[in-house]
Amino acid sequence: MNNNPLVQSLREICSFLDETSVEYMLVGGMAVGIWAEPRATVDIDLLVSIRLADLDNLRRHLTESGRFIFIHEKPMVFGRISFLRATLRSNADISIDFIFSDDFFKIEALKRKEVVQLSDFVLNIATPEDLIILKLLSGREQDKLDAMKILQIQKNKLDKDYLQTWMEKLALKLEK
Repeated sequence: MNNNPLVQSLREICSFLDETSVEYMLVGGMAVGIWAEPRATVDIDLLVSIRLADLDNLRRHLTESGRFIFIHEKPMVFGRISFLRATLRSNADISIDFIFSDDFFKIEALKRKEVVQLSDFVLNIATPEDLIILKLLSGREQDKLDAMKILQIQKNKLDKDYLQTWMEKLALKLEK
């Protein structure tokens, strides 16, 4: 796994965020692979402790680091998820999506992050419950399938009260 370009890029970006004191947690397809089962993905999704209003500061940090060859001008939006996409200089085939913690749920989810060992480094990752909710907030079909897969595999370990409370607060439904 040490030679996997996606894992190498993840290690690099986690190191960068740690160096810049930006709180983060892995979400997206790679996190689904940890909590459920691996699936094909070519990007790294990270929820970061940066609000959409601080977009210019994030862009400046990314530019000044010299680690990125391309940084999108404007944030992208899927459902209720806003993010800035950038491409690492060390591997131009992998995009990094910096998801903004721009609402109360995302801020709270970031506080609940877990630390896991991956290959030869540790990283922060969303809890299965928070990952399910984040996936549903995006509204994309693949994300709904990911949420169902996590629910199916983690069903006996989930904090169902927490999940239900936030699903109601955010008016989310999980189709079965």
